[in-house]
Amino acid sequence: MGRLTFDDLYQVSLTSLGSAADDWKEMVDQLETLATDARDGMVKQSEAARWAGVNADVTRPFVRKTAKEFSDAHTEAKAIWAMLRDAHADLVAVQSALKEAVDVEAKKQHIQVTGLPDGTVSCVYLHQRDSNDTQTQEQLDYKDRLESRINNLIAQADEIDNSASRALKKIHGNDSHNFGHAKYDSLDDVQSERAVQLARKSLAKYRDGGELSITELTELRQLLAYNSKDREFTVDFYKALGPKDALRFQAQIALDASAEGDKTQLKLAHSIQTSMGEALATATRPPTGKDDPSTAFREDRDYLGKAWQTELKRVGRAPLTFEKNNARVEIRGYQVLGTLLRHGNYDKSFLTPIAEDMVTFERKQPWAWPEPHNSYSGLGMDRFGLNLDKDGGPGWDPVTGLLEGLSHSPEASTAFFNGSTGEGEHDGLKKISNLDYFLGDKDGNGAREWAYGAAGIKVSDTENFGKEALGHALESATSGRPYDSDAPSKPHTEEQADVFGSVVKKVAANPDLFKGDGELAPIAGSLGNMSAEYMHDIQRVYAGGDESGYIRDTGAEPNLSRPEDKHALDLFLKTTTADPNAYATITQAQEAVTSETLRNAITHRGDKVDVGDLAELAVVPGARVEGNTAEGRADAIAAADNSVQKAKEYNDSLEAGDGWLGRLVDLGIGTIDNIPVAGDVAGWVVEDVREAVLDHKAADPDAAAKQVQENRDAYLTTERVKRAQRAKQAFYDAVAEAGMDKTQSVKNAAQRAYDAAYQANAVEAS
Repeated sequence: MGRLTFDDLYQVSLTSLGSAADDWKEMVDQLETLATDARDGMVKQSEAARWAGVNADVTRPFVRKTAKEFSDAHTEAKAIWAMLRDAHADLVAVQSALKEAVDVEAKKQHIQVTGLPDGTVSCVYLHQRDSNDTQTQEQLDYKDRLESRINNLIAQADEIDNSASRALKKIHGNDSHNFGHAKYDSLDDVQSERAVQLARKSLAKYRDGGELSITELTELRQLLAYNSKDREFTVDFYKALGPKDALRFQAQIALDASAEGDKTQLKLAHSIQTSMGEALATATRPPTGKDDPSTAFREDRDYLGKAWQTELKRVGRAPLTFEKNNARVEIRGYQVLGTLLRHGNYDKSFLTPIAEDMVTFERKQPWAWPEPHNSYSGLGMDRFGLNLDKDGGPGWDPVTGLLEGLSHSPEASTAFFNGSTGEGEHDGLKKISNLDYFLGDKDGNGAREWAYGAAGIKVSDTENFGKEALGHALESATSGRPYDSDAPSKPHTEEQADVFGSVVKKVAANPDLFKGDGELAPIAGSLGNMSAEYMHDIQRVYAGGDESGYIRDTGAEPNLSRPEDKHALDLFLKTTTADPNAYATITQAQEAVTSETLRNAITHRGDKVDVGDLAELAVVPGARVEGNTAEGRADAIAAADNSVQKAKEYNDSLEAGDGWLGRLVDLGIGTIDNIPVAGDVAGWVVEDVREAVLDHKAADPDAAAKQVQENRDAYLTTERVKRAQRAKQAFYDAVAEAGMDKTQSVKNAAQRAYDAAYQANAVEAS
């Protein structure tokens, strides 16, 4: 079967294919009429006739057979029409995407797309007059991404063409005198059938010591990659394989690829693993309007419901045994599932019960997850494992994969961290909240013991994949967004705010657990992101509430209203900002929210409101945050083995980027009256905040480290002065943008802002 090329796909007119589909639809309608007439007319009359002898023995069966052929002809025509219809629709979509890439995107960037003899394309930048033809790395990366995208579209079209061709041959069959050889309702049926066929072939070959060829793996990779978001395909694929064979298949191709080290095989297996995870997320997501599978028993083609999920839990707890290089490898189904859960956004009706079952099983059987890597030490199989991602470890600890899945599935994550395990009907376990299970009880005790890495060697702090995944999951649970999403913040629900409030108290209860060499220090970066997410609420706590409404409402508030909670928040911020990246993130958020609050206060001021009162009201909460973060940084610098290097890390983090600024400013500007919500305003807000953030840098890391070591209090006093001066300038900026003149009363108010910020910055040592 010839390969579809770039020129084929770019140049071909698909009009005739669409016309053929329309013609076959007419044929389907006509044959349906004939089949109905034959069944309701000829067959009924034959059955009702009072025949005997030859008529009864020969004619009646002939009539039945003839009627069946009409019905089979209708079935075959309907299948052919379905293939042509879907192939036409899919190819039109792919061709449209290809022409958009070539005719619009490539031309806009002056990139030439050339078809190669093997059917793929090559992209090169065209010569530009008055140019030295030197491209930046960013431009080269863009060209490579465009080339890869175009080649993927060609491969996708080729797979559509091959799938339709295989289906048409099976529909027609080898007997030209008989209709009805294969029945398909859609091209998805054909492609899922082929994917299942290849997976089962892999299972069969593995039992005999073999494996799929590179050609077969490539075909399977394409089928799964192009259909991982297609509900019909994914449900058919997983229902046909069943949980056990799906996990066995995934495990064996991962183990083979990672152990053998062939780059092509490893790349294909990784793509299959990613697509199978995304496909599982698609297949287990109930369609809108369908019953929740956790409360209703529904098994149809729309999704993998309760029965399939119940079987998955059983298989997840059960051992799976493999033979590799004359060695026996025994793992559990959940360990394989963990590699799939890393990919895709899962519905909470599926992922939350799976997460709770996995934790329940782990609690009943501590160290329940075998680490067969130990059996391979010394064999040179450094990558041997289930997880084929570049990061994340070998995958023997399925909870790491589970947490990564939760990090991309916010609704499931929020539900999970508000839930608990234990006191089930048969588990015999004490009830423990899921947050306590991972972060420890109110005193910070009893947190989960994390699995070891490869060959029994505990992973270093920079490779604490499971703990980092925990942080990512908490980010999604508290924000309502996948942890790595660039989407703007949105109002928090009560459940999300409850998780954040609980995290604050747990960190404050045992700060040493979360900083320095603490067991959960790897989640500090995520704690910083969560703090930025809730910076409006944090400042509202320090303001003692916000009856004025100057601090923007961001939805439900965390339960931190008691006096002791304010102290817990102090400890939380000091602990979190022991991490330079968290410090930079919190600083960005604090400056953005303080700037927004100042602008709101000045813009919404009434005629009789004292502008000095507004200045104090707006700057105090942010100054309290700054006081805590300054102490957290000072303590971290003092405790570091290399104080100068640590001070430099803080500077570098402040310079690294301002990802939180746009997110916070985009939301905040729209709440201010009488000024536009985008364009130049967004620009000056970001620039003002960026300048304020960079003002937090230590002018000289050597001097800062020395001052912290010799006189911490003097260092903090210097920081208080800088922060107070910045608050004064921020007030002046807000006044200028509101169109107010710098009168004496405004100058007096600016001084009050300075004094209030200076005093609020002096957080008592804990």
